[in-house]
Amino acid sequence: MKKDVSLASPKQLAVLLASVGMLLALPAGATVVDGLSADAQAMAVGGTPGTDGPNTSSSFTSANANSSSGIFFANGSSFGNAVGPYRASGDGSGKFDSSGHFIRSWGITNDSGVAQHYAFSFFIYYGSLSASDNGAGGTGSAGYKASITRDGTTSLFKSEAEIKSDGTLTTSGTILDGATQSGSSYFWNGTYVNVDLGILNSGQSTSIVYDLVGYAHGDYGTTTDCGYGGYGEVATFAASVGETQCTGSSHGSLGDPDQSNNTPIPGIGITATAVPEPATLGLLGMGLAALGFRRRRQRA
Repeated sequence: MKKDVSLASPKQLAVLLASVGMLLALPAGATVVDGLSADAQAMAVGGTPGTDGPNTSSSFTSANANSSSGIFFANGSSFGNAVGPYRASGDGSGKFDSSGHFIRSWGITNDSGVAQHYAFSFFIYYGSLSASDNGAGGTGSAGYKASITRDGTTSLFKSEAEIKSDGTLTTSGTILDGATQSGSSYFWNGTYVNVDLGILNSGQSTSIVYDLVGYAHGDYGTTTDCGYGGYGEVATFAASVGETQCTGSSHGSLGDPDQSNNTPIPGIGITATAVPEPATLGLLGMGLAALGFRRRRQRA
C-alpha cells in the first residue's frame, strides 16, 4: 500500500501559516525627535580668536570660524544635514589651534505597540590626517574623534586617531577600513558601520548621540628655506626683508556622507525590527510541533 507522504493536514498548515503571518504582520516603527548641532573654534597666535555656534536645527546646520596673523592661520568648520552628510574639521598653519564639532541626536520612543529591536547604520567617508613642519621646525598634530552613546552613558561606538608631525600615531576604538600611516600622514577608506541600539519595549524611550570632532594644532616655526609639496604649505612675501617665509601645517577631519541613512525611517539610518511576543512564538511553535507530530505518525 502506498504511504501517505503529505506533510500536514490542512488544519495543521493553517496553524503554521497563521503563526508565520502574525510574525510578518508585527508593526515596526518609532517616534523620533531629531536634533543637529554644529560649532567651530579657531585661534592663530597673534590673531583674533574665531568662534561660531553652537548652531542648532532639525534640518541643516553649520559653523565656520577663522583666525589669522601673518602666515599663521586657523580654520575650524562643521556641518550636518538631516538627510546627510555630516562633517567636522580643523586645519591651519604656524602657531594655532582649530576644531570643528558636530552632534546629531535622536530621541526615540517605541510607539508601535510591541517591543522593537533598533539598529543604526552609517558610512564614514574616506579621509586623512596630516601634520608637517614643512622644514620650518616645531611640532604639530591633527586628529578626529567619533562616538555614539545611548542615554548619555552607554558607549555603542568609538573611533579616534591622532597623528603628530614627528610621525607618532595614536588610535583607539574601531580602526577604520584601510587605515594606513605614511610618515606624518594617516588616511582611511570608506567604512560602513552597524551599531546595535538594543530593544525598546512598547512605550519605552531612549536617546542616541552621534558626536564628531575634527581638530588640528600647530606650534611650528618659520623658515625662508621653503620647499614644496607639503600639505598646506604656506609661503608669504615679507616686504621688510624681501624674503619668502614658510611654516608648517596640520589638517584633520572626519565625515559621514550618510549614504545608508535613508530607510526604513527616512533620513536617520535607524532601523526597527519587531520582536515577537511570547504568545506569537508559542503559536509558531505549535505549528512546527504539529508538522513534527504528523511526520512521526507517517513513519510509524
